[in-house]
Amino acid sequence: MTFGLKLLDRYIANEFWQPLLFGIGIVTGVWFGADQLKTIFNLIMRSGVPLNMAFMILGLHLPEIIVMTIPIGVLLGTLLVFNRLSGDSEIIALRTSGVSFYRIMVAPLMFGLITSLASFAINESVVPVANRTSKKLEFLALYKSELPSGQANFTYMERGKDLALNRVFYIGYYNGKAIFNVIILDFTRNKLIQIVCASSGMWNHGEWILNDGRTYVLAGTSDITRILKFDKLVIPGIKNAQQALDQGKVLPKEMNMFELWNYMEVLKRGNALSNDLVVRFYQKFSQPLACLIVALAGAPLGLLARRSRTNIGLIYSAIIVFLYYVLQSSSGALGEAGRIPPVVAAWLPNMVIGSLGMVILYFKAK
Repeated sequence: MTFGLKLLDRYIANEFWQPLLFGIGIVTGVWFGADQLKTIFNLIMRSGVPLNMAFMILGLHLPEIIVMTIPIGVLLGTLLVFNRLSGDSEIIALRTSGVSFYRIMVAPLMFGLITSLASFAINESVVPVANRTSKKLEFLALYKSELPSGQANFTYMERGKDLALNRVFYIGYYNGKAIFNVIILDFTRNKLIQIVCASSGMWNHGEWILNDGRTYVLAGTSDITRILKFDKLVIPGIKNAQQALDQGKVLPKEMNMFELWNYMEVLKRGNALSNDLVVRFYQKFSQPLACLIVALAGAPLGLLARRSRTNIGLIYSAIIVFLYYVLQSSSGALGEAGRIPPVVAAWLPNMVIGSLGMVILYFKAK
């Protein structure tokens, strides 16, 4: 009996691969046609980018899109497989032989778990590298030069323990230890606002040494009360801002899980952590796990009547995909705005779709 059940698992799991690849291919193709191809044609026609470089850039965007389309492929594959098993009366034969529907669900859930792990691995190891390389190639293609190694237009807001804004740091350009076009807004003085502007500066062991600048002191009435010119000014206590500047060279969407966690820890020490980064961090776990969730929801929906057509399953698939992405967008926006906790915002689509699948599974298993 044990051997038979293992054989059953292999039989059902083997049915998934073709619909999975079909679903991923179709959705990825549509996604490319609607978004990426327009960008590539603009690079070729308007900017004169060579054809081989344009397609290389296009290929580097592929891993990020595949990560987003894998859950759709899993859902479509689960619906089509269980629709076929139901239409050929194989589910009825298994149930008549004493195999419960919960036991039949082992194969699709294992398949969902495997694809979740694959999606997580691609998203963490391939997507960040591909996105960074794509950005460098696009810059090279457009401006015929290497992407600058520094960082431009950096802003860091430092808050106190009561979350009141203490200082705002703006760096026009940063490369190595050199900083240029520096603006610092200091709100720590009672009823005074101090603005420090400098053309250049240098990072040196937890402090910034600014050169050739001015200091403006504003009273509460917004009148400029004092202007001081300086050749050199030392700004201490900016270790957190400097660490954020060092780690912020890479955009959050180009960071893997560990890089994003370290960046969040730096921002947290200065009470500068924003909700959107926390939501993005939790989504690194919730989005790959969507493969397992949609497999749970898709299998019971695939149990249609014997004479039903597979287009019913496609309609169900479209409804679940639409619901998932609507929940993801709305909950993400609520989490970034602070209306709901970031962890809830990241996991809400999975919780809703998973609960829906559990309810349907319960009634189908009766």
